[in-house]
Amino acid sequence: MTGYYAFASGRPPDMLAELRDDNAQLSRSMRQAHLLCDEAGDIATASLLENWIDETERRTWFLFECTRQG
Repeated sequence: MTGYYAFASGRPPDMLAELRDDNAQLSRSMRQAHLLCDEAGDIATASLLENWIDETERRTWFLFECTRQG
């Protein structure tokens, strides 16, 4: 790696699928963080996370649609 993220393969469909999977994992992690914020009563951070989760899920959906075979 020379300063850029190295994808597993160099093919665009594979890169998009990897981005989709990474975004799905990010969404799951942020949902877990949101639960912790709820338990701690941290409304401000939970609100930020809700916005980021929405954005991440929209990206995941877009990347899913881009990688569908059809």
